[in-house]
Amino acid sequence: MDLEAKIKKLQEIVSKIETPDMGVDECMKLYEEGILLAKECYKEVDAVKGKINIIKQDLEQFREESFE
Repeated sequence: MDLEAKIKKLQEIVSKIETPDMGVDECMKLYEEGILLAKECYKEVDAVKGKINIIKQDLEQFREESFE
């Protein structure tokens, strides 16, 4: 499942949990599922941030070499 699908699933989980007639057991099950999805999302975002930082460093190095 890609990041966008995980975020959409998290939004669905939140909507279900906010339902007033949601049972405690079902609510806890959904909450746990949401936590696992959120952790996966954070990992993916961190990986993307790392790639962006590497690209930025490469660009900065290229700029420095080009103007020397």
